[in-house]
Amino acid sequence: MSRRLYIAAVLFAALLAPILPVFTQGPQSSEELPDAVEAIEHARVVTRILCITAHPDDEPAALLTYLSRGLGADVALLSITRGEGGQNALGPEEGAQLAVLRSHELLAATKIYGIRLFFTRAPDTGFVKTVEAAEQVWGDTALADMVHVIRSYQPNFVINSWGGVHTGHGHHQTSGILTPVAVADAADPAKYPGDLAPWKVDRILERYRGEGEKGWAPPVDEISPLWGRTYAEIGREGDYQHRTQGIAGFLTGPGPRFSINLIDEHGVAPDSAGLAEPLTGLLRRYPDLASMRPALEHAEGALAEARRSALALDWPKAARQLGAAGKEVTGAAAVANDQEKTEFLRVRGRIDHALELAAALRLDAQASRREAIPGETIRVSVSERHREGTLDRVGRAELLLPDGWKAEEKTGDKAAGSDAQFVVSVPPEAQSPRRADDWMYPVPPPLVSARTQASVAGYEFSATAAATEVRASSTQVEHLPLQVVPSVTLALEPREMLVAPARRGQPLELVARVHYYGTAARQMEVGLDAPPNWPRVAPVALEFDGPGDQLARLKLEVPRQAAASTLSLHAYAKLGGQQYGASVEPLPTLPAWLWTEPAAVTLCVPDLIVPEHLRVGYVAAENDPIPEILREAGISVDLLDPVALAFNDLSRYDAIAVGIRAYELRSDLGSSNHRLLEYAAGGGTLVVQYARAVDWNRLMPAPYPAKVGNPTLRITDRNSPVRVLAPESPLLNFPNKITARDFDDWVQERGLYFWGDRDSRYSAILALRDPGEDELTGGLVVAPVGKGTYIYTGLSFFRQLPAGVQGPLRLFVNLLSQSRLQKTP
Repeated sequence: MSRRLYIAAVLFAALLAPILPVFTQGPQSSEELPDAVEAIEHARVVTRILCITAHPDDEPAALLTYLSRGLGADVALLSITRGEGGQNALGPEEGAQLAVLRSHELLAATKIYGIRLFFTRAPDTGFVKTVEAAEQVWGDTALADMVHVIRSYQPNFVINSWGGVHTGHGHHQTSGILTPVAVADAADPAKYPGDLAPWKVDRILERYRGEGEKGWAPPVDEISPLWGRTYAEIGREGDYQHRTQGIAGFLTGPGPRFSINLIDEHGVAPDSAGLAEPLTGLLRRYPDLASMRPALEHAEGALAEARRSALALDWPKAARQLGAAGKEVTGAAAVANDQEKTEFLRVRGRIDHALELAAALRLDAQASRREAIPGETIRVSVSERHREGTLDRVGRAELLLPDGWKAEEKTGDKAAGSDAQFVVSVPPEAQSPRRADDWMYPVPPPLVSARTQASVAGYEFSATAAATEVRASSTQVEHLPLQVVPSVTLALEPREMLVAPARRGQPLELVARVHYYGTAARQMEVGLDAPPNWPRVAPVALEFDGPGDQLARLKLEVPRQAAASTLSLHAYAKLGGQQYGASVEPLPTLPAWLWTEPAAVTLCVPDLIVPEHLRVGYVAAENDPIPEILREAGISVDLLDPVALAFNDLSRYDAIAVGIRAYELRSDLGSSNHRLLEYAAGGGTLVVQYARAVDWNRLMPAPYPAKVGNPTLRITDRNSPVRVLAPESPLLNFPNKITARDFDDWVQERGLYFWGDRDSRYSAILALRDPGEDELTGGLVVAPVGKGTYIYTGLSFFRQLPAGVQGPLRLFVNLLSQSRLQKTP
């Protein structure tokens, strides 16, 4: 089992931590010539373009790259969900943890495209088939948040990435439907009146999906004069960041993943010049700025000169010309109205970023540790550097802190190579700062930042840098963001336990790894809350001389007569009258990110019969949680690596199970598949969990012809009706009697990648049906093979067993036990 039961409860509480907008384009820390030149080009373009799509990895990478890096427009992507309903091809994270990974992956991709990133709070519950199903889950959340993002970002153009799509994923269809509604509502003061001021988008664009050539085709296959690669190639590099999605599809694609000819709502191609208006384009939008024409023209001229100077590597001249442009824009802002001033401040932000790159102005703020502990202190050393001759003045650094935090500069106590040393005091009641719309940004803002003021040619601007802990290992250097962490944290091992009937009444041992961050010597008590009427778990006393880790052994006894259930038991540490109960651990796939959740164990007490000494071989792909769950159920499980699968005696096993997507992820499985079929023919039970159509239908590894449905046959409604087709089948009767109750309380879905066309020698056991659709019978099928049994299942055991859902566990044990039935007298 897994932490899913906790993760679901804290999805957006943990994920939507405080976040600041990113106002710059492209990679933040780069100082290469192309970055500086591109930043200058962005400073002269005032067009904003927002592309709206449904999930991470949906984005039209080549198009977005060209709009930003080719035309110089200010481009943003709005992904309605964070992709937490998908599968993780990289690590064990699911649910809210997967949302964090995919947010970081999409953020990394958008930095390569050179664009910004926003989200809504709409959840991704996995594949849905209809608009109605998506709307039932999203409610008004998606639309309200889309309106807020539009009013906040104020785009001139919106690209409806899924406009006109009426088949396939329900999230895609709904994204296409909601986008024009959100644009209209954003302009209507009567809609969402408590939100930001209305904003009218000039035009909505979408991809042309008809026959022939129509619309504007951006030249994404042209080589960028700055980057020396095509915009499609740069976009594909962004595609590769979606590692949890599995990047094989990106690697093998013939070119841009999307047809990207753009048309407006009237089917007319947009004028590419309108997608990249210069500074003087503000005069068209705001006619009362006519008197500002000379200033804007002077700013445009200065930016053009700055670009030429940068290309000539005359950085001092480029910086002065950028400063001159900044002064013109600042003067215009001083006499503008509120909306016009906002426009000018956006331009100033881009000029400031270009100045940082031209001057190679960099602040380095190193924290003494990544954990900000309430009531404790952190040391931050700050150093600054810039190109000689580019700036007239660089001021002393200061720290930007959350409300209530204090910093004291220690003069004469500088770290080696630093310009300033600060001691930051974290208040005892400190928590991560939060703002009302933090949900719309991809990652939290830095807790602590360093800032310095600089000037060139009479123009003042500032530069900031997040304070991070720099941690080096033998293979890499990591910059770890600061996070508020409690004074005491706990981590339970194991975090999931399945208590088979034979283990009830016996002491079960858990280990609590306790970390104390305080500096003073303290005593604390560590324990575990047991359910009512269960034996009490004796607490353990620990003594700390200072910060560090200790282990506490906790003994839990599950009563012999305990009812079948899945429970969350919480650990605690009591210190000085305060109780702590949080686990704060790095994510396995993203160690730089500390994940916070309750310190608890998911305890599954199932109504389960397991044949004695049942022995199973398991062909696992990556990150398969099922083998360990089976071991906890009392089954002997051997993982079959390529050598074992090719050469070991397989007849010793009562059953062999093949994990999900193993035919795709295990390169040896195709050549060793004959061994599995021979094992089944000799009297064994072979249980094959789902494979994707492209891999399965190429290998055709079943004993008789059978194809995985393409397009995917799946049951997305986790409560969909289940009709038993073979009530007398041993799969439903031995050793556990499967009833209707075993199909209650499933999570996310029933299953996916069901078989479609198949040989008549296969027998279907179950029929499942999503609302409004025909029944599918390829989710659990069985066939005799020689003396043994072959079983294929697309039921989502990989989701249900980790979540502690008991019916699927009972059914899966049945599948593995069929050889024992044959041996029963």
